[in-house]
Amino acid sequence: MKLIIERLNKDAKSSFVLQKDVYPHYPTPWHYHPEYELVLVVKSSGDKIIGDNISTFTDGDLAFLGPNLPHVYHNSKIYYEENSNLTAEAIVIHFTSDFLGNVFFYLPEMESINRFLEESVMGFSILGKTGKLVARKMHEMFAMGGAERIIELLTILNILAETKQKTKLASPGFIQNFKASGSEQITEVCDFIMKNFTSDLTLQQVADKAHMSPNTFCTFFKQRTRKTFVNFLNEVRIGYACKLLSHEQYNISEVCYMSGFHNLSNFNRQFKKLYKTSPSAYQKQHAKK
Repeated sequence: MKLIIERLNKDAKSSFVLQKDVYPHYPTPWHYHPEYELVLVVKSSGDKIIGDNISTFTDGDLAFLGPNLPHVYHNSKIYYEENSNLTAEAIVIHFTSDFLGNVFFYLPEMESINRFLEESVMGFSILGKTGKLVARKMHEMFAMGGAERIIELLTILNILAETKQKTKLASPGFIQNFKASGSEQITEVCDFIMKNFTSDLTLQQVADKAHMSPNTFCTFFKQRTRKTFVNFLNEVRIGYACKLLSHEQYNISEVCYMSGFHNLSNFNRQFKKLYKTSPSAYQKQHAKK
C-alpha cells in the first residue's frame, strides 16, 4: 500500500469531474492528485488527515484541496463492522488549473479566484453559512448541463474566494517539506494507527510496521508529518473523543478509555492542549448547541 495518485474519470462531454459516491466506508487510502478538489461529506463520520492537519468530519463537512495535497478520509470503526448497514456518501468535484484554458484564471477579473487557488495548496475547511450555501449548489449541479454547470462552478469558486468563513488546514512547513519518498511506509503507518488507536498502541509496534528502529522511525515520521508519533496519536484519539462527547450517554471517564487513553488526568491535559477547554466543558457546549 502506498501514497497513490488518484485520478477520477471525466465524462467525455465534461471539462471537469462532478460525481456522487456511495460506499460502505470511504475506500481511498492516503493519496494526492494534480487536480483541485472540492469534497462534500453528504453522510458519514470519522477522522480526516489533510497534510499535517488532523480533524473529525461528519455530515456537511466541506473542504477545498489544492493540487498534490496528501489527504485521507477514514470512517469511524462502526462503518467497518461486518453487519454494518451504514453508508459513506460524498459529492466530489475535480478540476485542473487549465480546464478552461491556460490563461483563464490569470485574467484580471479572476484575480480573487486565482489568489484563492494559489492559497489552497494548504487546503481550506469551508464553514458556516458559506459551507451550507456551497453544499446546496453542489447538489443542484447534477440537474445542470452544458455551460450552466461551468457557470455554477465559477460561482462557487467566487463564493469561496470572497468568504471569510474558511480556515487553512495544512501548515506552511508541511507543504515546504512534504516529500513523496517514503510514502509507502507513511501510508501503512497512518492506516495502522487509524485502525488501532483505541488499543494500547506502542512506538515499537508502529516502528515495526514501518520496518524501522524506534529512533529511526521517530525521525522519519516527524520529517514527513511535522508531528511526533505521540502527538499524532493523541490528536487522533482526541478527535475520536470529541465525537463520543457529543453523545450524552457517555461520561468523561468512559470517553477517556474508549478513546485509547489509560489515564484520566492525561486525557484532560491532552484535550485542553488541543481544544483550550476541558472535556466536560466541551460536552456541555455541544449539548447546548
